[in-house]
Amino acid sequence: MKSCSFIGHRNCPREIKEVLANSVEDLIVNKDVHRFFVGTQGGFDKLVYDVLCELEEKYDIQTFVVLAYLNRTESNDDYDLSKSIFPDELTKTPPRFAIRKRNSFMIDTSDYIITYLNIPYSNTYRHIEEAKRKKKSIINLGNFDISNMLL
Repeated sequence: MKSCSFIGHRNCPREIKEVLANSVEDLIVNKDVHRFFVGTQGGFDKLVYDVLCELEEKYDIQTFVVLAYLNRTESNDDYDLSKSIFPDELTKTPPRFAIRKRNSFMIDTSDYIITYLNIPYSNTYRHIEEAKRKKKSIINLGNFDISNMLL
């Protein structure tokens, strides 16, 4: 079973919801992707989670909410934590590196990455560089041209 993770900027316009939903649905229907991994930090993750919940009613897919921290945080309040996982490799990770390590776990676990990348040299940019180095298929919903990224 193929999988997809989502990595994007904390601030994300809700106007991309339709193109996001269409991109996810295309992966389900045409690429046999049925496992999805999403974080809990910021607007892009929340938008992704909302889209996945809607698509769960239509398709047989699995959504995993990948936590960066074991303790309950305000950013977790909008998610069904019965869908949550906490990667073993994060158990001894200092909190300041937890999101970076969680995102690397999601990249390693996935065949596809859907991103919302507009700002070069951001944390999102660094993770998409990592995904490109690892030869993941990447779909960018933002306006940054990832084809010209240096590796």
